[in-house]
Amino acid sequence: MKINFITLIISIAIAGLIAFGVYAANNDETYRILITIGAGITVFITLGGLLAVSSPNGSTLNIKVVSVLFLIAFTLEHIIFSLAGVAMTPYIIITGILLLVYILICYSIFRALK
Repeated sequence: MKINFITLIISIAIAGLIAFGVYAANNDETYRILITIGAGITVFITLGGLLAVSSPNGSTLNIKVVSVLFLIAFTLEHIIFSLAGVAMTPYIIITGILLLVYILICYSIFRALK
């Protein structure tokens, strides 16, 4: 696995901008910071997998496809949670499960093609 640090920095900047967009769109003041931090972290991790990670064993395309699918899922999830204003517990559980499934799938892809 090889990481390109320039595209990793670009993914940090994009994740920050998306997190700010989630912050600006959030209707509920109570969980605004939590959803903003969650959006930044999840978008950064998926964008890092999409833009910055490459693998010499041929699993790069699979990682990119999984990263795009989870990036879309996380973005939709954060838009829904920002606009709906739901409680903190479902947000943490759903985001945590999605993030752990994403990491597990990426790990499985790297291990399968090793």
